[in-house]
Amino acid sequence: MTLVEKYKVVQAVEPKTTNAAIIGAYVNLKNVINATVVVNLTQAVGHATVISLYQAKDVSGTDAKALSNNVPVWVNEDVSLGDSLLRKTDGVSYTVANTAKNKQVVFHIDPAKFDINEGFTCLNVRIGASTQATNFACAEFILDSKYAGDIPSSVVVD
Repeated sequence: MTLVEKYKVVQAVEPKTTNAAIIGAYVNLKNVINATVVVNLTQAVGHATVISLYQAKDVSGTDAKALSNNVPVWVNEDVSLGDSLLRKTDGVSYTVANTAKNKQVVFHIDPAKFDINEGFTCLNVRIGASTQATNFACAEFILDSKYAGDIPSSVVVD
């Protein structure tokens, strides 16, 4: 079985500068067991960039707010030194070190951690502004769907 047959891979943030704050796409996790958010940063100029997870009631971002419950976070603050991810303190955001390095941050989200009783089922990632035109970021969602199939259903619709 291939990665795309087992998991739904969705671009959250296309590669872009972090000169301004970035609000990524929303995905609906109603039919998802677990979600992983992978954020890659190229920081030509050191900056303590904040990466945050948000929940909303639909994919248009209705009533968006930060996640209420902490989730596991893994980080590689300098991917040139290897592919190891270090477990950090669980949280709903992570601030990378103020260094000029290429970095990777991974969040693992259980949709049960959302405010489900209030109708929150959608996930979004936000990347803070570095005010540096030469710093870049991109992000992907990797979703483990409840219902396997050759063509996973869309998660960018309600």
